[in-house]
Amino acid sequence: MKVEIAQLTLFLLTVVSALFMLGILVMVLCAGLRINPFREKTTSFLIAAFSGLIGLALILVLLNVATNISLIADAKTTQPGRPSSAAELVPWVTVLLGTAGAIVCMIFAGRIYSKKKLLQLVRSQADEMLKENEQLLCEISSLLAQGQAADYRRVWQIREFLNNQRKDLPDLTIVYSGHFGEKTAYYQIGRYFHGEEGEPTYKPEYFPCSPNHDCDYLKEFFSGSKVEVLQKHTTDEGYCIYFPVIGKESRFILLFAHKIHFGKFGS
Repeated sequence: MKVEIAQLTLFLLTVVSALFMLGILVMVLCAGLRINPFREKTTSFLIAAFSGLIGLALILVLLNVATNISLIADAKTTQPGRPSSAAELVPWVTVLLGTAGAIVCMIFAGRIYSKKKLLQLVRSQADEMLKENEQLLCEISSLLAQGQAADYRRVWQIREFLNNQRKDLPDLTIVYSGHFGEKTAYYQIGRYFHGEEGEPTYKPEYFPCSPNHDCDYLKEFFSGSKVEVLQKHTTDEGYCIYFPVIGKESRFILLFAHKIHFGKFGS
């Protein structure tokens, strides 16, 4: 009976060790590449399962050690055991490597699927929200054309309202153009308003564009050309969607941008 227990615990320890190695592989990929293809609930479940494996491994180690000590104490004679053949380990190594490869493929496939799915969701909600608030977009166009401090505060208030119409919408930034001397400059109105409450002051905040990302797009739009909606994934695992708005009195961009923390796989 003790022999069977020792063999069973050793087998289970081998399985748990393999699961540990796979779990470490997942953590290294997700942490190293700063990605997570799972939903919050799935991530919490995986963390809890990994913690449970630690407790199970400790129990198996204690049980296996105790059983083997008992076997040694009970042994009358020592018989040389048959040395393990390397060929016997090949199926185990093959299964482990195959599983690891499948997990890596799943993580990267989940990453691509998650980013695409989330971008589609945000795009559809933003389209719907903007269609429902066309009058406010016209008001923004008029206020930006007037360019008074109180007008910018009103634009910021409209931005707050629009940004809270759908739960899945990320931060909204309103990008508009102006001039610094003879140069064209891009300004933004985001989460915080740069002006004193009750005072007719407003400090414009520059919007820094990125070469090969949105500088050419903004230049083309604010020079008078008609452009389509621009949506791109960013290097920090986030995304951005530029909605060009051509009003009667001025042009501006509605920029939805977000850094992705969780994906769409799992429960």
